[in-house]
Amino acid sequence: MREVERLRERIELSLDDRQVVALALCALLLLAGVFSLGILLGKKISSMQAPAAAGDLAALDAQARKPESPAVSSRPAEGSVRLAPAEKAHERVEKPEPVRATSVVPSPTRQPTVVPPPERAVQVPPATAAPLPPPPRELGNFTVQVGASQDRAAAVRLEARARGAGLKPYVMEANLGAKGTWYRVRVGAFHDKEAANRFRLDVERELRSPAAVMPAH
Repeated sequence: MREVERLRERIELSLDDRQVVALALCALLLLAGVFSLGILLGKKISSMQAPAAAGDLAALDAQARKPESPAVSSRPAEGSVRLAPAEKAHERVEKPEPVRATSVVPSPTRQPTVVPPPERAVQVPPATAAPLPPPPRELGNFTVQVGASQDRAAAVRLEARARGAGLKPYVMEANLGAKGTWYRVRVGAFHDKEAANRFRLDVERELRSPAAVMPAH
């Protein structure tokens, strides 16, 4: 019998613990629901009050910006005459606008272009070939040659250059047959080759160009 009573006490104790746990859970759920409901109500109240406050502020701004209209007297001033719309239109039509004088710019007269007659070509007569400096009477056995060319004008220029350096050049015309005609520019007449070589050094120093000792004939 005692064991049966102990089992009943245990069962009653276990039942009491379950009831406490269930009550605690219900209390927590109830608190959570009340808290969420309070949050929702607060949001709705704030959203409803915000447009009203904004509307009140907008109305206050509009009243502050609205200019005060001055009191206009309905009675006309003494001595003033009101004109009918037709008379005002008549006055506007009667006032003509000033006419601006337009300045007329005359177009420039074009002068006729005169084409000059073509110029006649001036015929220049061909220049006569300048005579070549003749060789000395005594040619000797050797001479110093400063240059040779098939162009007569080039030979004349070389001869003038040597003459400008204080020398006494002359030009020998040599017909070489198939090789053509050559113009040889030479200076001096010597009996021996050694004297011609010494003179060649002086010629090269004066003309600053190479020269050669050649037989006179």
